[in-house]
Amino acid sequence: MGYKILEIEDSWRITYQMDNIVCFLNDKKIPIFIKDIDVVLINNPTLNFSTRLINELSKNNILTIICDEKHIPNCLVLPISGHYNSLKILNSQINWTDEFKFNTWKRIINMKIDQENTLLKKLKINDDVSFISLDGTTVESIQSVEAASAKVFFSKLFGSKFIRFDESNNTNRFINSLLNYGFTILMSAFARSIIKNGYDLRISLFHKSFNNHFALASDLMEPFRVLVDYEVYKQIRRVKSEGMVLSSAIKKNLINLIEEDMLYNKNRIRISLGIDQYIKDILENKIPEIEFIYDI
Repeated sequence: MGYKILEIEDSWRITYQMDNIVCFLNDKKIPIFIKDIDVVLINNPTLNFSTRLINELSKNNILTIICDEKHIPNCLVLPISGHYNSLKILNSQINWTDEFKFNTWKRIINMKIDQENTLLKKLKINDDVSFISLDGTTVESIQSVEAASAKVFFSKLFGSKFIRFDESNNTNRFINSLLNYGFTILMSAFARSIIKNGYDLRISLFHKSFNNHFALASDLMEPFRVLVDYEVYKQIRRVKSEGMVLSSAIKKNLINLIEEDMLYNKNRIRISLGIDQYIKDILENKIPEIEFIYDI
């Protein structure tokens, strides 16, 4: 796995030559060694690229995201099969019991709520260390507690007037656009890792929408959402109302999140590697210990 996030914005063409991504910029050809790259973000709707390049990116498990004309992630390139034992893993996934799915989903939401509480305490926003706890005994009660927790968390982080998915004012619109962008990047990273681990994205623990082709990624990413929440929290404190736009600098910070460090079972590793290990552990019924490192 590489370590670079390559955002392509100004090039008019990219192709593959001798283990390199070659970017054509004006009269220049800029080669970049493909194994040094972890993420390719194509942020130019008029860019031309070769099918050979897309195949090589998939073979190397490089996360490839294509943005639309509004520079919002719109397409994710994934290999059809990323694991030598994918059929065996798929069969076990199909046979997940209701008990396994319930217990795993409950564990995931517990981890999410713990991470939200930890961040609020680190920011000294939540003076009352008691936070919503998860004592649900059904999927519906877990979802109810998770929704209540998220409402409390967002109101403490972004203010009592903030409402998720509400765009009735500039501030809410700006915060939601940042959250949506960051969550799309995060979900893309989880989708890539799920495929690499041999699982099918459509077979989920909880999310069951017929038009959600990334249902398992939506499930598993929940405890990691707080990374995006914190980055957005930092960004809105840096800008004024009249400057609330999804700038290249803000997008770059959200993209770079997965290349920051975290503690996984007390070992310091990159978040992108932590995602790989977390998916493997949580779906093998293990309880990993995750801790995010904040620059507070």
